[in-house]
Amino acid sequence: MLVLALVALHLLLGALCLVIARGEHKSAAMRWWGWGLLLYSAGLLATIAGAFGVPRPVANTGGNTLVALSSVLCVRGVLWHTPRRLSARWVSVGIGAVVAALIAGNFTGYQTFLVNVIGPTAIAVALFLVAAFVIALEGPRDARRACQFLAAMLVLAVLTWVARIVAVVMAMEGSDSAERVDLVMSLFAIAQMVNGVAATLTLVWIDVRLMQAELARVAHSDALTGLLNRRAARLRFGEEAGRAKRQGLRFAMAVFDIDNFKLVNDRHGHAVGDQVLKAVADAFSTAKRGEDVLARIGGEEFLLLLAEQSLAGANDAAERLRIAVARARVVVPGGEVGVTVSGGVALYPDDGADWDHLFAAADGRLYAAKREGRDRVEAGARAM
Repeated sequence: MLVLALVALHLLLGALCLVIARGEHKSAAMRWWGWGLLLYSAGLLATIAGAFGVPRPVANTGGNTLVALSSVLCVRGVLWHTPRRLSARWVSVGIGAVVAALIAGNFTGYQTFLVNVIGPTAIAVALFLVAAFVIALEGPRDARRACQFLAAMLVLAVLTWVARIVAVVMAMEGSDSAERVDLVMSLFAIAQMVNGVAATLTLVWIDVRLMQAELARVAHSDALTGLLNRRAARLRFGEEAGRAKRQGLRFAMAVFDIDNFKLVNDRHGHAVGDQVLKAVADAFSTAKRGEDVLARIGGEEFLLLLAEQSLAGANDAAERLRIAVARARVVVPGGEVGVTVSGGVALYPDDGADWDHLFAAADGRLYAAKREGRDRVEAGARAM
């Protein structure tokens, strides 16, 4: 009955994994893990078939071969979240050795029970230990804690299997060995159910964390350039303003706008316009310092939060960024397209202690730079 319960549980878990894998997220890891659980259930059912007329050697060999193969599929699912993949050659060698041992043990009658227990367990132990090590070290950063927990569950499964073999060997001694072996197998079947549920739920946890991270990236980044968007820029501004207020510091906001961008789109098309936007984003990204925050906040408008303590220093930093853009070139059919930007700079808290006031000051100086001929940065009070 416990074996049937184990089969039913893994069938349900495998089906659940396949349903999740076919959802909008299209999780390959859940798909491989789900097929592994279903194959494991099929292997257990095949071994049970020996009690219903199927020759025992055939049932045991076929069923335990499927059990051994199920661990390969499950581990492939775990490793899908890492850059590593299983070596087909070594896996084939391992499976071949297990099948040979199963055939020899079941058809010759030599240590049949131990061969059926140890054979599929040996390859599962090796594969699960590799998967635990890799997922703990190289799993996705966005799901680091879940990956570590999954590694712990894989190691726990290995310890359970090893303890089962030791317990079975010890239980086989004595006149009542059959009853003791049945008790051991029953207890470890329950432990295996717990491990299976825990590992499956942890894989779901990893997928949920990855989906959350992807949604956060979509919500806070610009699809074309990969920079922060306006919403994310405002959040970062709140963080910088809070830190500056606590420590009595200043920082600057610089707003840039691409000069004559509409003409680029009209003359060369929107595809070239997108290339220009990417070129400007790349130029800003290369020229800015690591502590500066860069965002695309509108069609052709960019914003930087500069770690500067004075308006003059912020102006120099913004001027360096402007020059970097002016040196950029976009290759188009028949030649190149040059690009320039105009910018305005405001200092926190001198020009404004919140987003609206500081942005209005920087934006006003940006349009002053436009009026003064473009391809320049304005930071002084005269521009207002």
